[in-house]
Amino acid sequence: MPGDLERALSKLRFDDQVIGYSLMTKAGRPFVSFSFPDDLFPRVKESISLYKADLRLMTIDTDKGLVVLSPVDNNWILTVLYVPELQLGLAIAKTKNVLRQLEGAELPPPPEDFEDSAEENLQVLERVAIQAASTSTVTSTVAPPAAPVEEAVPAEKSPEDFVVTPSTVPKKGPQYSLALSLDSPLYNDMRERYRNFGFDVLMLVDGTMTAGQIAEAMFQPNDRIIELLKWAASKDIVEVPEAEAAGQAVSEPTAIGRFVKCPKFEGDISKVRAEDRQIISMCDGTRTPEEIAEALGIPHAKVVQALGRNRRYGLKMIGRAK
Repeated sequence: MPGDLERALSKLRFDDQVIGYSLMTKAGRPFVSFSFPDDLFPRVKESISLYKADLRLMTIDTDKGLVVLSPVDNNWILTVLYVPELQLGLAIAKTKNVLRQLEGAELPPPPEDFEDSAEENLQVLERVAIQAASTSTVTSTVAPPAAPVEEAVPAEKSPEDFVVTPSTVPKKGPQYSLALSLDSPLYNDMRERYRNFGFDVLMLVDGTMTAGQIAEAMFQPNDRIIELLKWAASKDIVEVPEAEAAGQAVSEPTAIGRFVKCPKFEGDISKVRAEDRQIISMCDGTRTPEEIAEALGIPHAKVVQALGRNRRYGLKMIGRAK
């Protein structure tokens, strides 16, 4: 239903890593758009036309960022433009999460005549759905409402009840899907605590990546990933080892100190943007992104963005004890 569509699209609207999005017809005509650059529509339409026979999920690398296209059903295609520094896998995972919220939703085909890219078209789509329902001759027997099913409330756990180190491989827990559902209290709790960071970390939990690998992929310190994973484990969102009652320590071993990730640049500095060179020149494998930001007196987010833009030019993350 269009209401489901509106809720799913609102997830993109409030995502800081989404520049814009558009719901397009199978002919490549924009129906609903939010901040999607007009000059990218011809390229997107060309790609849809080229692959429409077997269009699945595809990506387009542009100078404005990464565009992800994916069919919603036989009539509609969702097109999302993400910030340039976002990883390809994370962009695809975010798009798939929106599509999962639309599974089972029956969207009517686009009207024959409509105004391109008007946000009010969501209301147009809703009217089409209502008209289609009113002309249906199918009758049904109204069954008494089912008794509400009480959800089992998991026992309260503390993040400190769990052991997470850089080598820990988190797995999806029973509340994983609920934590990614836009309308769930658990999702709202996670967003209030961690904003989009919590969602991005969970998108990389696949049962094979370690906490350290997730930290490296997101250019984040291990401590921050570990804190999020412990909280998620206490809510049954992920599964990680629990501390044993016999007195097993719940913190990382301290014999080698704190384990951190440091960027190291081994490429050609001439390929780096002029505005990023001061940051990249400090990536010698001895400083964390936080330390680089502090030394230069700039926001940590600016360092992370520079690291993301220049990873292809010979930048890697190495681990060291601190």
